[in-house]
Amino acid sequence: MTKTKLIFAALFISGIATIFLVNKENTIPEAPAHAMDGQHAEQSGVTSLDVKYVNGTIHLLLGKEGNGQQAVWYQSSSDQGLTWSEAVNVTLNNVVPAKFERGNDARLAVQGDNIVAVWMTKVEGVPFGAGPMMAMRSDDRGQTWQGATMPADWQGAHGFFAIDGNNESINLVWLDSRDQKIKGSQGLRFSQTRNGGESWSSNLTLDDITCACCWNTAHFDDDGLFYVLYRDKQPSDMAIGRVDQKLNWQRLSSVGQFNWDFDGCPHIGAGLTIDSKTDQFHATVSTGQPESVGLYYLNSDDKGQKWSLPIKLGDNGALHSDIAVSSDGTLVAAWDQINENGLQIFYAKSADDGQTWSKPLSLSNIELSASHPRVVATKDKILILWTESGHDNHFQMHLETLPNHD
Repeated sequence: MTKTKLIFAALFISGIATIFLVNKENTIPEAPAHAMDGQHAEQSGVTSLDVKYVNGTIHLLLGKEGNGQQAVWYQSSSDQGLTWSEAVNVTLNNVVPAKFERGNDARLAVQGDNIVAVWMTKVEGVPFGAGPMMAMRSDDRGQTWQGATMPADWQGAHGFFAIDGNNESINLVWLDSRDQKIKGSQGLRFSQTRNGGESWSSNLTLDDITCACCWNTAHFDDDGLFYVLYRDKQPSDMAIGRVDQKLNWQRLSSVGQFNWDFDGCPHIGAGLTIDSKTDQFHATVSTGQPESVGLYYLNSDDKGQKWSLPIKLGDNGALHSDIAVSSDGTLVAAWDQINENGLQIFYAKSADDGQTWSKPLSLSNIELSASHPRVVATKDKILILWTESGHDNHFQMHLETLPNHD
């Protein structure tokens, strides 16, 4: 095994612990609109990040750490990230403390004027402090927030959320350990709201044996089918399935059949984007299979039934990733990769539906440890966002704007 592979395995076993340090000395800033202006932007204290682009608006949900407390903040931009609204504290009146970290982020989804946000709560005296989910909703495009009905009908710990919305509903998936089948696993659960979080459907179990702590990714397609990309168990490869309009679940395939047998949890999910113009699915998945360690790109032209041969992105130390397709069909993948200071952000582009990729380019400061990039395609720009920290363990979010094409 190479040196890089040894480091990769150690990070898996440790749960990427070096990334999850928190800064308890900084107060949570108000983050006014001018703090996010321009093509290069930063915000301090950020340890959770989610972003969506819906009908010309970028919706940003940030989790911030200050004085030992965590709070969730919402902002939006209607000009592709040039300027941002004033930040709104979604957790302002909550008495239950929030708990999040990169890889188990607070998440949001949009349905018209309705926005729903979810995150894990913190409970003292239980393993890892992991508590039930908290859901908040806004019916005025994020200006004000109120409590939503609890989506889960089981009162244990819920985490690793994925959520998306269309004109008809908001669908949510998460992991929890109700009716645990085997040690070290959880189950993939589902619920739906058709009224912006005022009420939720009864929970469905989509897969009762999954990886215990890898984030999930979910998207609606234009036909109203809800696709979920998650890490399976036995083997620990990524799997994809879909929920139809009648709430029927179908597991479709493994995304890259690496046959990775891993008893623990790698803390690594995957990226997924759907090209509405071509109906192609594009995914980035990671594996620790010794003969194939690293990050790979795959695509599907039959909506997830079968996948192309994997194409490697980055070196053996590439871990967390995301992918998006621009308005002109250009694919942009971003990932973090092991370096001497922790992790570094890279990206690459493809102009031929993923057949070939540009040489990876570095985006983050090599002196900082940067992780968990998110990629968003707007009308004519690509936004790449990530969190980073230095030796002082002070975390901040960084946003970089790229043109759709070079």
